[in-house]
Amino acid sequence: MNIENLNMKPVGYDKEGPYFSAKDTSNMIVKMINTDEHFERSAKTMTPDIDKAEARLNDAIDRFQKKHDVFKNTEKLFIDEAKKVSSAVKDAEEKLLQGLARVEKAANFERLNRYVELLERTASAMNQLAALEKEGKLDKIASAIR
Repeated sequence: MNIENLNMKPVGYDKEGPYFSAKDTSNMIVKMINTDEHFERSAKTMTPDIDKAEARLNDAIDRFQKKHDVFKNTEKLFIDEAKKVSSAVKDAEEKLLQGLARVEKAANFERLNRYVELLERTASAMNQLAALEKEGKLDKIASAIR
């Protein structure tokens, strides 16, 4: 809408150009709002900005979706790897338990207990002989036995 269509007449001129009365200006604004011309002009100037903003938003959404997909794939790899490790640990535990059961079944713990007692007695006797040798009495006892 231009000024001629609104029947506005300048009330004066200055170095900037024509100027209008406040009443005429208010009437022109009211007419522009009532005829939707103001909103149409605003929409025309805003449309390119809205299109740019929409393109940027869509680009950001696409980049976010790609990163989200990468994170989901990484999470899936971690879960799969954790399952493999967990399964391997369970298998190793089972094999260890089976091996211990076989050792326990094959070992004669009574005989092993007797060997331990004999070894303890032998160690005690060796300590006593070492003490006698240190005191110089071992040679005398050995000569007496011969």
